[in-house]
Amino acid sequence: MAVGIAEERGRSWLPAATIGFLAGLDNIAASLAIASLLFAGPLSEGLGVGVGIVLVGGAILALVVALRSVLANSIALVQESSIAILAAAIITATATLTGPDDVRVATAVAVLGVSSLATGALFWVTGRLKLGGLARFMPYPVVAGFLAGSGWLLLDGAVVMMTGAGIDLSFIERASQPNVIFIFLPAIAFAVALEIAIGRFRHTITIAVVMALAAMIFFGVLAASGITIEEGRALGYFPQLTANGGIEFPTVEMLMKVDWSAVLMAAPTIVAVAAVSMVGLLLNISGLELAMRRDIDVNAELRSTGIANLLSGVIGGPSGYVGLTMTILAERTGVHGRGAGIATAIAMILGLVAAGSFVFEVPVFLAAGFVLFMGIGLLKEWLFATRRELPIGEWLIVLFILACIALIGFLEGLAVGLLVSIAVFVFNYARLPIMRVNGNGIEYRSSVDRSAAAARFLARHGEAIEMIQLQGYLFFGSADGMVKYVQRRLTDPHRIPLRFLVLDFRHVSGLDSAATTGFIKIRRMSEDNSVKVFLTQVPDDVRRTLQLAGIRFDKDGPMTLEADIDHALEHAEEAILQEQAEDTQTGLLGHFNALAGPHPRMGDLLALMSRIDVEVGDRIITAGDKADDLFFIAHGRVRVQVTLANGRKLRLRTMTDGSFVGEIGLYMRQERTADVIVEMQSEIFRLGADDLTRLETDDPELALLAHRLLATNLCEKLAIANQTIKRSER
Repeated sequence: MAVGIAEERGRSWLPAATIGFLAGLDNIAASLAIASLLFAGPLSEGLGVGVGIVLVGGAILALVVALRSVLANSIALVQESSIAILAAAIITATATLTGPDDVRVATAVAVLGVSSLATGALFWVTGRLKLGGLARFMPYPVVAGFLAGSGWLLLDGAVVMMTGAGIDLSFIERASQPNVIFIFLPAIAFAVALEIAIGRFRHTITIAVVMALAAMIFFGVLAASGITIEEGRALGYFPQLTANGGIEFPTVEMLMKVDWSAVLMAAPTIVAVAAVSMVGLLLNISGLELAMRRDIDVNAELRSTGIANLLSGVIGGPSGYVGLTMTILAERTGVHGRGAGIATAIAMILGLVAAGSFVFEVPVFLAAGFVLFMGIGLLKEWLFATRRELPIGEWLIVLFILACIALIGFLEGLAVGLLVSIAVFVFNYARLPIMRVNGNGIEYRSSVDRSAAAARFLARHGEAIEMIQLQGYLFFGSADGMVKYVQRRLTDPHRIPLRFLVLDFRHVSGLDSAATTGFIKIRRMSEDNSVKVFLTQVPDDVRRTLQLAGIRFDKDGPMTLEADIDHALEHAEEAILQEQAEDTQTGLLGHFNALAGPHPRMGDLLALMSRIDVEVGDRIITAGDKADDLFFIAHGRVRVQVTLANGRKLRLRTMTDGSFVGEIGLYMRQERTADVIVEMQSEIFRLGADDLTRLETDDPELALLAHRLLATNLCEKLAIANQTIKRSER
């Protein structure tokens, strides 16, 4: 039994050890290239220190992330995108330093370590505050532009490694020198060979195999040419030996030599590195979520990766985070425990022990070619692949940011990219319709039931009311469209002059101070054209912003606040109906005639009804009562309301002159579903169900007239309901 368990454990560790070994080889190769990139040219004296801190920092990243990550099989790597930015920053920070080389080397190590500390702190604080989701809001074209720019910086760094300076006007002249050609051409060939091999053989050992073959060919050509390693070193084919001649580690003495003013000058780039690393980590987590088909706790991953970067930064090591390709490979090969990440860290430590002076025997073209390969990979993924994924307008932003980084600098490209992104966002957001729904008082009516004559009058004059539902966040770019619409409506000679404007804010999420200018213009236009403006369902913060801009809301002024669209439409309709006198037939008999047409027996029907006396606040119908009568409002006003479960009263409709109340319940023989409460002194007539039944037997002609009135009223209500449904479907 014990033997079986041991065999099972051996089998479970074997895939993890294999993946860890392969990832370790990949990390070691990348670390040698990264150290050569960071400590090239004037900083070549620090190559031994660079290899040491990159390997140890990478091992710390792999181990801590393996032990603490939400994904047990996570494999963390030093990420080339941030290294590319740092390489340029380190060159700039140390270029003006005077004195011995060890001052420049110490300062370069400090810049590298501080950037990792800043990245770790940003990760940890963001995860601690559970703000990881906010970083996902950075526009994708901007992210792609930054990463493509990082690819360009890697290409530029590789050229620095081979020629001593970056890509500029003198690049061709420098690259054509005989000793440089023997580095430059093999580096390009190696990078191309790596790209082709990775494309055809998707295996993690591919890089190590191609690198070994390239080294064998190079040493073979060197031997055939009769050139020794030391002679090749003198020609620049190999790194120059440092004073120690092997791998070194930062010391307290080195820390004392740091020029902290130069480190401070690199602070903006350090902040940019932390931000780009944050975006890179979140992109990788999103990719892992898709590949593994499960959600990942972003904030927990940020905290664990933050601790790993802080520990790497303490020794001056580079920043990094979970690698997408290696982690997916571990998942697909059945590695689900933490063994792969631990094995990766062990492999890097073993590589560190075995490296010794070996790092100085690695041809320059291998390190430079590997950096070229990484740069080509970033450009391929974030410049060329995105052309197929993004609309042409967004892809041009990627290209523009890349051009700015290449021609001006990374920080400048970062700033320009963000500004362009903001400008594009503002432009696109301003194109979104600010008006959710709009229509006139014929299409949109209040919930007040009115007489047939009043309804017909509103149908003729309702165009004098304009209702606009606003939506989204209102700012200077979007509010202008609303102002122009109102202006066109006011000056349209083919429509009834506008008298009432209803602006609804129910779907408005906010308002900036610049957008208030639009409402000031609307108030001025409304005053000039004698238009009353109702603002409905205005959020408190929006109302305060408008008031701070000098807009006053007075009941009798040009602008006033209303609870909702329904109340605003009701007030506008009431004002229009005040001009209805010449069209109005007074009394209940007049309302009946207007609804169903004159009839010789209409007076007989009215005589059968009983007039009831009501006061304000009286209930003529109570919810739950039996529906055994109906009411006709000759003059006055009642409110139909229901009581919600929380005790709040909700108004359903308001009934005025000529309205019928309770006919649906009477016809359906059901209990009353709402309360009907008198709102003003009213003249109301009642017709009981028993009266109607008796008419059907004793006076069928009069009964038919009564049913005709009720049916016509119900048809008009149905027509209004259908119109409301059609509006809601827009």
